[in-house]
Amino acid sequence: MNCFGRFSLLFAALALPLSQANAVNWTEAAVVPPDYLYSGELSGDGNAPTPIFFSEGHNLVEGTMGFDGVNPMDADVWTFTIAAGYYLTGINLLSYSDNGAGKPVGSINSFMAIDDATSINMSDPSNHLSNGLWNEQLDGFGATYTNLMAILDAGPEFGGDGFNGPLGPGNYTFWVQEGTDQISYCIDFVLTPVPEPGSLMLLGLAGLLALRRRR
Repeated sequence: MNCFGRFSLLFAALALPLSQANAVNWTEAAVVPPDYLYSGELSGDGNAPTPIFFSEGHNLVEGTMGFDGVNPMDADVWTFTIAAGYYLTGINLLSYSDNGAGKPVGSINSFMAIDDATSINMSDPSNHLSNGLWNEQLDGFGATYTNLMAILDAGPEFGGDGFNGPLGPGNYTFWVQEGTDQISYCIDFVLTPVPEPGSLMLLGLAGLLALRRRR
């Protein structure tokens, strides 16, 4: 099953409308299904990451990275832009596989990093916005669902600036790496529009009315 299929099943199980889902934005798969937008090998160079277009809603990126026992370690690095009026509110791991190694869920720790630039320093983690180790966790339905943004938001594990809450408009670069196994993954980047000032005012009034009713 491809990443989009897993995504569809997961969000159907969670009773979320599938109209919120976008097609897969990028895949490294050799055979590309029709619901994928772009494909090809993701860059392994922090100074020249692969540019990927993200739009409102769910933006899926899937690839294979790491060490397969024979070939050199394969890093995946991509850059994206959050447009004005939007925030990055989620980075969620939707699938994770050690490609037949059969290791227990959560036993492999891969590396990830994000920086607020169009490139990322792959030799000094202290220059990143945030970084940390990630692995596979399971939701209540037995499907992979790991909140990567919460890991990054908790603070850099190997030095860095850190951030608090959703990420605002600007350029960002994301890097994933595995040193001992070959990992296939699918990551969902969620872009949410910022409510208009009028909408925020209405939400505030609704909250005040609800509070008065409770009193």
